[in-house]
Amino acid sequence: MKKILNVTFTILLIYFSFYYTNKVSNYIKNKDPIMIKIKSNYNKFYKEPINAIINDNTIIPGVSGVGINIEDSYSNMKKVNSYLENMLVFESIKPSISLKDNLDKLVISGNSVNNNVSILLKINNLDILKSINNKDYNLILDSKFINNNLDYLKNIDNNIVSNNIQEVSDYCYSVNLKESNVCKTIPTIYIEPITYNYAYNTMKNLENGSILTYQIINQNSLVELERVISNIKNLGFKIVSLDTLLNE
Repeated sequence: MKKILNVTFTILLIYFSFYYTNKVSNYIKNKDPIMIKIKSNYNKFYKEPINAIINDNTIIPGVSGVGINIEDSYSNMKKVNSYLENMLVFESIKPSISLKDNLDKLVISGNSVNNNVSILLKINNLDILKSINNKDYNLILDSKFINNNLDYLKNIDNNIVSNNIQEVSDYCYSVNLKESNVCKTIPTIYIEPITYNYAYNTMKNLENGSILTYQIINQNSLVELERVISNIKNLGFKIVSLDTLLNE
């Protein structure tokens, strides 16, 4: 019994020794002028995250915020024993309401903070697909087309959007705004393909975060699309992949 008590006492002594040492270390660190300066400048660099917007079964992704990583910044500056603003370490602050936690919702657009838009091309012809050389375009492909051209699709950089989970799918899509995510584990994009008069229908729907979907049936469709893309860029919008558009 005495041996057990001695072991217990030793363990408690070690624990409190570490606890006390840690408390003293933290006290000293928090009194350090470098730490005081880092903390006093936290609000100067803080950027508040923006939560995703949820309405019924739809979602618009949020935007991550930015904050100073206090401990890493302190450790960095102690190497030179001086506060230097260019040695601050920053960290991303995820929104509390996020797309990744709401994959049962349908994505209807990207956030409106940046002037980014995404182009989705609904294609069912391999020759047309091979003529596309912009990796920021996202490809809407049905299951049959994917299965028939899997080897080719594995070697392209474009995001692939399918009507169900496939080996190469990055996203799913739905044409029914009332249904929930059809894939459950990856985001589902709600789409309304533009099938004619690309220019007019694009301008009617164009805004920050727009997801613009085009039905591509032949090479003439691509020629018309490129003219529309040029107009979009001239208006100051940036064409980005879905990965970029939906990134929080």
